[in-house]
Amino acid sequence: MVAKSILSFYSGNGHDGNLSVCVDASVYTLEFERIFGNRYFTRLLNPFSYYAFGDIRAFSEEDRLTFLEYIAKILKDKGLHRQSYDVGLFDWDTPKEVVELLTKYFNIKEVLHKGSDFTSHHKAHAAGAFHTSGFDEALVFSYDGGGNDGTFCVYDLEKPNLDFSQLNQKVINPFPTKYARIGNFIKEIRKPELGDTLETKTHEHNGVSYPGKIMGLAGYGSFNQNFYDRCYSYFNDEDTQNISLSYLNNFGDFRFNQFEGVQAYDLAFNAQKAFEDTLINDFRKFVTAFPNRKNICLTGGGALNVLLNERLSKSFPDLNFFVPCSPGDSGISYGMIAHYQNSPVHSEVMYSGCGILDEGVLPFVLDHRPWKKATPELIASELEKGKIIGVCRGDSETGPRALGNRTILADPRSHKAKDNINKKVKFREWFRPFAPICKESKASVYFDISDNACYKYMSFSPNIREEYRRVLPAVTHTDGSSRLQTISKENNEFIYNILDEFEKITGVPVLVNTSFNSRGKSILTHYQTAIQILDSTQLDSLVLGDYYIYK
Repeated sequence: MVAKSILSFYSGNGHDGNLSVCVDASVYTLEFERIFGNRYFTRLLNPFSYYAFGDIRAFSEEDRLTFLEYIAKILKDKGLHRQSYDVGLFDWDTPKEVVELLTKYFNIKEVLHKGSDFTSHHKAHAAGAFHTSGFDEALVFSYDGGGNDGTFCVYDLEKPNLDFSQLNQKVINPFPTKYARIGNFIKEIRKPELGDTLETKTHEHNGVSYPGKIMGLAGYGSFNQNFYDRCYSYFNDEDTQNISLSYLNNFGDFRFNQFEGVQAYDLAFNAQKAFEDTLINDFRKFVTAFPNRKNICLTGGGALNVLLNERLSKSFPDLNFFVPCSPGDSGISYGMIAHYQNSPVHSEVMYSGCGILDEGVLPFVLDHRPWKKATPELIASELEKGKIIGVCRGDSETGPRALGNRTILADPRSHKAKDNINKKVKFREWFRPFAPICKESKASVYFDISDNACYKYMSFSPNIREEYRRVLPAVTHTDGSSRLQTISKENNEFIYNILDEFEKITGVPVLVNTSFNSRGKSILTHYQTAIQILDSTQLDSLVLGDYYIYK
């Protein structure tokens, strides 16, 4: 099934609203959080929602049209806006009124909404993962906190005739969201000032931000049978609600922000272990039932758990594992297109995200700031001197990982780099680790990578080899793990050349790589935001397009 032009819309069920278009095999994804700057952009803030947060006032028709006009302008600038679109795909949660509004504005000829396989939540996850994996056949596991088709879905897919019939019965246990909820009890994660509210006054969606923090803090903890039993019982209870009888039985004596220090670390450790065990128990059943399937796709928000992914790759060495660059809900709109087209649409979508939205300000910046041409040799030399450098160039990554185009780089050999970026640039928790980016050809030298896993999207967490942990202190987590991204010249020539030059100077083909954003904000899409971060933090310099801007 092929259409010349497709517009696909995911409204965001509490987070990660996004829109993708496919025009003549070109794909472009707009994650709404990148446009508005609010991380985990929620339906509560969405101009398409019925009510503003904390206000009974409905958004006006004028508000919605202004939003659509801005989207249309972005698409026009990319050459992807059309007077009409052949097909419109709308996820199951999109309100009917919103479907009608977008259908009229974008002049969509055929609309697929509720009742269509192509707009089913986990089938979109599965299609997006499978069609970008390069596999001809695979078992696909999609799991997260919700969806019209459940919370844990398994598919057996084989080209050319893909059958998206679900292998398992509908599961409605939101165990990935239950895992996130454990963060409420940890003072280092939840923060005392949040009290008992589930949302902050700045609309931060805490439940979405907690899993990454739990993973980071888990490295400092150890096994505690009591904590483990509570978490495992809760995660495996089949109640459909996060606040259930099991929740009350296991955590009724806990208070928000109760645990800190060693107890907090141990709770995070055991929540992580219980989450891994919960998924692996079910995973093992299916790979045993399908012994001829050697390829595995992991997707859905739960597949962002890099510790679980690495454990799977080590526990099942005879299977090949793939996690897409955008496994969470930010990949739904692309997944619906891939499902509809029954093809990958594009061979690589890691850099098919939102472009720089204020490119026109660059001449003004160059007139008022000191700059040089941003050559790999210059940047590598500055990094070796200890500089912390933000990179903003080209189209952004899709998904939540910074993979080189919206990145902060630093020297991984520096003992101070991790604390300096956390405290002085990103203003985030002390326990949050930073990812290494490494030349693909050298990764096995420094990291205990699995031959059966794809590391180019920062989706697994191999240990750094013992002999290199002192060499790479800025990217070595307390438990020896690292959220590795490997890169080749084909993936991102600019970043690869910086690594190459850095290796010539230092002998090390590795750099610190973290997302270019400030605390509570989304990964940036504006040069002006990059300048603001440069001026208001201890970031040393910027790469804006082809230019190196320094203080």
